[in-house]
Amino acid sequence: MKNRIFKYRIVGIVVFLFELFLLFLFGYGTYDSFIKFSIEQKFSVESFIFISAASICISTFLSLILLLFKSTKAILYLNINYILILLFFVSGYINILVKKTFEEGDSLKLFFTFSTISVFILITNVFKNKKIQFLEMDEIGKYKD
Repeated sequence: MKNRIFKYRIVGIVVFLFELFLLFLFGYGTYDSFIKFSIEQKFSVESFIFISAASICISTFLSLILLLFKSTKAILYLNINYILILLFFVSGYINILVKKTFEEGDSLKLFFTFSTISVFILITNVFKNKKIQFLEMDEIGKYKD
């Protein structure tokens, strides 16, 4: 019997491709924010963006590796990765609202980002492979052919 993470192979492929996209996206974001990163200002927006992008890039890389090796912890790391991404975007949108620089196009971006991440959280948790083994109390100690 094959070790499977998801019930259907297509779900695994779609999640893998999305994680690969996230790795490239946040890898580039980490590189870009590292260029703007300054050591003099410890608590700045640039340092928060760098730390957040680096942590998301690392968690995406770990979940991608676990998906490749079909580990049992892949679902947990995928959920942690998606929650980190949601927290990153929520903090960004709160920053936009505080600075009052919210534009019409931002509401569409907000809806698209949250709906995409929500769909992948739903896909990951609904289509995971559930290995349920029932142990019947009546059958303990009985011989089966």
